[in-house]
Amino acid sequence: MRGGTDADRALPVIAAACGLGFSRVKPLSGEHGAVEATVAGRGRYVVKWTWHPHSWPHEVAEVTARLRTLRYPVPRVIAADRLDGIAFYVQEKLPGAPSDELDCDQLEQIVDLVELHAGSASGLSSPRSTLPWAEQIRRDLADPGHWTPRKRALAAHSPRAADLLHGIEDRAGRLDLSRVPQDDVVHGDYGLGNMLFHAGGLSGVIDWDGWRPGDRRADLVTLWFALRIGTDQTRTSTELRRHLRRVMEPELLWAYSAHNVLRTLGWFAFRHGGFPAPTWLAASELLLRTALA
Repeated sequence: MRGGTDADRALPVIAAACGLGFSRVKPLSGEHGAVEATVAGRGRYVVKWTWHPHSWPHEVAEVTARLRTLRYPVPRVIAADRLDGIAFYVQEKLPGAPSDELDCDQLEQIVDLVELHAGSASGLSSPRSTLPWAEQIRRDLADPGHWTPRKRALAAHSPRAADLLHGIEDRAGRLDLSRVPQDDVVHGDYGLGNMLFHAGGLSGVIDWDGWRPGDRRADLVTLWFALRIGTDQTRTSTELRRHLRRVMEPELLWAYSAHNVLRTLGWFAFRHGGFPAPTWLAASELLLRTALA
């Protein structure tokens, strides 16, 4: 979702709607307009907005409220609305910061948290999802006419990348996803960049903008992908792979891994014409072989 970054125009509208006076505003990266703002006497908040009339803020508020009832460490949304052409939400800023490393104790904490995703999307508004989870995964992987810009850019990157793409499309056409869960919460970008750590433990999971109903195990596969591609966290990624092999069949692990490969490598190929490091393509090929081993 594209969002405006015109803070001078957006923040006064949002502040007036919430009755808050924002100060010490710091821009944050992201596809939406996003800032960290201080409110005197009340603390720090994260404010996100877009100039499109989406229901996205209410969907984020709804899913995080559901997870908070389960004692899940997600930010409390204090306001979510659409006003004067702006869709926005304001949430508390949690303590902690992202980490480049993940130890096995922290991994165990994350695995336990993801179990709280089970069935937690039931009864919630489905955010921007027109297809059931299994059908969406199959379409993303197997349909050459879907994700066209990403797939076209990946195929154009190199003959090796084109072979990777066509191999994924061919195998995905034979997948049986009929028995996967449909009403778990799926964060969608469950990597270290969206996890906060404080005093050695996990203090929060942020950026629920892209959540949707589906299979919670996909979030752990996204984390596995993140640990394997571009990092050297062999011990933690090996422990996570052992867990994933206990809770899912190799074909499903391959499917969710392939989804991460196409989504991430395709995005970099489309937006930047290449990958962050030359090793990413070989690492992705190895990841898919490892998923099936």
